[in-house]
Amino acid sequence: KMKVVIAADAFKDCLSSEEVNEAVRESIFKIDPEVEVVTAGISDGALDGLDVLKRWGREIEEIPFKTTDLMGRPVDAPYLTTNYKKAPLAIIATASTAGKHRILPSPGSFIRATSFGLGTQIRDALGRGAKRILILTGETGVSDGGLGLLQALGVNFYDEEGHLIGRDKNLLATNFKEVRNLESVVQQFNHVEIMIATNTDRPYAGYRGAQRTWGMDKGGTKKQIEVFDKRMDGFFMTVIKELNLDLRDVAGLGVDGGIGGALAVLGGQIVPTGDIMANLVGLPQKLEDADLFITGTGKISHHPQTPHVINQVLDLATKMSVPAVAICGQVDNSMRHYPNEKVAVFSIQRRPSSLRRSMETRYAIVNIKIVTRNIIRLMNMARAEK
Repeated sequence: KMKVVIAADAFKDCLSSEEVNEAVRESIFKIDPEVEVVTAGISDGALDGLDVLKRWGREIEEIPFKTTDLMGRPVDAPYLTTNYKKAPLAIIATASTAGKHRILPSPGSFIRATSFGLGTQIRDALGRGAKRILILTGETGVSDGGLGLLQALGVNFYDEEGHLIGRDKNLLATNFKEVRNLESVVQQFNHVEIMIATNTDRPYAGYRGAQRTWGMDKGGTKKQIEVFDKRMDGFFMTVIKELNLDLRDVAGLGVDGGIGGALAVLGGQIVPTGDIMANLVGLPQKLEDADLFITGTGKISHHPQTPHVINQVLDLATKMSVPAVAICGQVDNSMRHYPNEKVAVFSIQRRPSSLRRSMETRYAIVNIKIVTRNIIRLMNMARAEK
């Protein structure tokens, strides 16, 4: 009896992780109803990550929470809790409060956007006894270098005249001159593990940093980006002075407009998104004794320095000696250099068609089912020859 594990990422703007899994599962059963099918979800983070973990994570509880978004407006931003490695874990998606979908990016939103709401979520999780905090990053409109997050946790910022700057400001737009209470806030996290789930390698500031990489996408002008980047570098110089901690060259801290850097000041460490997601949905356990692993995503590519979650779970299956297949809406040319020779990658496209047509839900489902049917037939042929 063949065992197949399915764990797909969403096909962005087309199908959810669950919908892709279901299309693959239905196709398998149509070919061979005797196959044992086990499903899980995978996500590159952000809001999709919360949905995936609610569906496939073990003993997950959703915590309702009200806070403020990028513009200081009231927003419902629930987060998740569970136990992980014998300790209470809080799982927070940065996009729940600071998602770019909540704004129309412009120079006006860029100069106002703050990560304060995310800090209130972290503060609430601490108050509930979290010993580990997982931050699922991605898809934010944050431009404040994560300083609003620190402000919400108790770090105080002062202007040129010594006045305390209020919470309604993007601190990078204030030209703050003094930072107080940083060390005591950091000490609150001495016994808390913060995991920053990201696959980016961008540092906090500088020519490859957060502002210069994503600032224009978030509405910033060249002048705003230049000024904000300089002030972010200045903040990290303050961290060196106050904490004797130099994070300037750490890869990944530029994620989400610098939220990664603010979390690193609190002791946060970068973790690969695919690895932590796989552990939380129990994928390694599900892959035991599997004959085939099928995953999928809208577009697959190969960038060694910034691997996608799909590449990470394919590598996991390979390490566990499970044949692995990825089905994708689009296969990027970079996959020519993909070094994992024990993985097969298929595009679901059957004929030339427009992007709009390819992303129609029913059309994509049909294509997924046809590709899956051929994969299972091939597996059955190979098994019959043994």
